[in-house]
Amino acid sequence: MEQARAESKSEVFSRLGWVLILSQLVVLAAVWGGEQVYRMYLGVRQPQLDYVSLLRLLRSNGWTLALGALAGVLPCYLLRLTPKLRQLTGYLTRVRKRTTPAVVVVCLFLVMGLQNLATLITLPMEAIANLWGWSFVDAYASLVGHAGTTSMAIYTVLIAPICEELVYRGFVMRYLERYGRVFAMVVASLLFGLMHGNIIQLPSALLCGILFGYVAMEYSLPASMLIHALNNLISEGLTWLQAADEVTAAAINQAVISFGLVAFLLFVMHWQPSIRGYMRENRTEKGTIWAFVISLPILLLIVYLVVLTALSIKQV
Repeated sequence: MEQARAESKSEVFSRLGWVLILSQLVVLAAVWGGEQVYRMYLGVRQPQLDYVSLLRLLRSNGWTLALGALAGVLPCYLLRLTPKLRQLTGYLTRVRKRTTPAVVVVCLFLVMGLQNLATLITLPMEAIANLWGWSFVDAYASLVGHAGTTSMAIYTVLIAPICEELVYRGFVMRYLERYGRVFAMVVASLLFGLMHGNIIQLPSALLCGILFGYVAMEYSLPASMLIHALNNLISEGLTWLQAADEVTAAAINQAVISFGLVAFLLFVMHWQPSIRGYMRENRTEKGTIWAFVISLPILLLIVYLVVLTALSIKQV
């Protein structure tokens, strides 16, 4: 019986790994193809562009990223992470608890608090990296340097939240839910964080991904999409405001961070017993984590994503 269970888990995790590897390859191919088409378009419309200007336009074009995000969803469905279209529709329509405006506001503040906590984690990481001659400056520049265009705003606020939540909470988390809700949330969040390929984004995406997972699991997938999108909208709005008025943007950003941190601390203090009870109630059975870790496709996927993230760290 135990051997049969282990083989079943091995098959499940292998399928997940291969599907996500293919998804990453499809994303890369779609983005690369989109960039080549856009490059040719710019060559015809603006033949006088120098290399630096061309590169800046390519990197600020959100349409190619949107194409990649949309294409990355397809392998998850075509390779049967969900057996039927009806089940996929069920992911989108299943509502366990009603998402009220109050829930959305509280979750947004919690996301901001988690992002602030992630910053507190990133700062000592960067300090340690600096001691060894490495820097996160390029990773931060890559994170904020692509914002500020309409196409990037549409990608960031609309396309990315929908596609990322569909893949990591709609497909991956639901696929792993059979082994425990907490296990499914954490694994989906880990893969979601690594997928960004940016050391600055990793802690924030990892922590916020768990919250998005809880919302998708206990409320609905559209609710997690909404909260994800609103959070990105706030970040994008602050980026646009900073370009127009740095002082006002800094003041609003500080207020948002402060409210978020207070909300997060109050939430943890008040709901700590419930959080621990939820984890105990939804823990995975023994051997599941080990079966996941030793799955070859999962190992290949994680190694690739870790290397991608490490490449965002540059020498000083």
